[in-house]
Amino acid sequence: MLRTALQPRWLALLALVLVVCVAFGWLGSWQLGVARDKGARQAAREVTALPPAPLDDVLLAQQPFPTSADGRAVVATGTYDPAQQVLVTERLQHGRSGWWVVAALRTTSGAWLPVVRGWVPSPDDEAADPANAPSGVVEVTGALQPDDAPVDGAAALPTGQLPALDAAELVNRWGSPIYNGYLVAAAEQPEGAGAQPERVTRPKPQPHGIAWRNAAYAVQWWVFAGFALVLWWKMVRQDQRERTENQREKVGA
Repeated sequence: MLRTALQPRWLALLALVLVVCVAFGWLGSWQLGVARDKGARQAAREVTALPPAPLDDVLLAQQPFPTSADGRAVVATGTYDPAQQVLVTERLQHGRSGWWVVAALRTTSGAWLPVVRGWVPSPDDEAADPANAPSGVVEVTGALQPDDAPVDGAAALPTGQLPALDAAELVNRWGSPIYNGYLVAAAEQPEGAGAQPERVTRPKPQPHGIAWRNAAYAVQWWVFAGFALVLWWKMVRQDQRERTENQREKVGA
C-alpha cells in the first residue's frame, strides 16, 4: 500500500485533496463563526424584548451570575446608602472618558446590589454627590451585567474610586451578602433631587448562543473534508488490489 501511495500520480492527487480539505476546513470555520454571530444577535434580541422581572427571579445574592441574566431587564427595590457610593474610573460615554456613579442599594432581601446610576465627566461634578440620590425606598429599573474582570490599582486611586466594578472588591467595602453583577439603571422611582448623573446607555449582552442551522453547515464542510481523504485512500487501496491481482494472474499463466 505504501509503495502504491507514494507513486507520483497518487501523491499529486493527495496534494489536490489536501488543498480541498484546507478549503473545506476554512469554510467550516467560517460557518461556525456565522453560527455564533447569528446566535448572539438572536439571544440579544430575545433578552432585550423581555419585560422587566423582579431582581430575585433572575439573580440571587451570593450566587454565580448566570448567562441568562446578562442584559436582562429587572426591577430592584431597596434603599441607597449614600456613605457607600463609589466612582469607577475610565468609563466611556459617547466617546468621552469619565466616571460611573455606583450606588449601594440595600435591597428588600437584605443584600447589596451595585447600581450604576449614571456617568459624570469629573469626580467633582455636582451630579456625583451621593446626597442627590433618591432617599427612602426606591424602585430601580435597569439591565443586569456581570462583574468586570478584576483589575489591580485600587490602592493607588483616591478614596472612593475603583478601577473596575467587581463584587469581590465591593464586598470588602460593603460587606455581605452581595449580588455578583451590577445593575445599569434606566429609571428610578422616586427620582433624585438636584443634579443627576447622565444615564449610561443600556449595555449589550455578551456574545452567547448559536444558530444551529449554520453550525450544521460547518459540520458538513468538515465531513466533506474527511470524506475526500477517505475517498483518496480507497482509490489507492483499489489500485493496489488491482496490481496484486494482475501479478497473480501473470504468475499463474
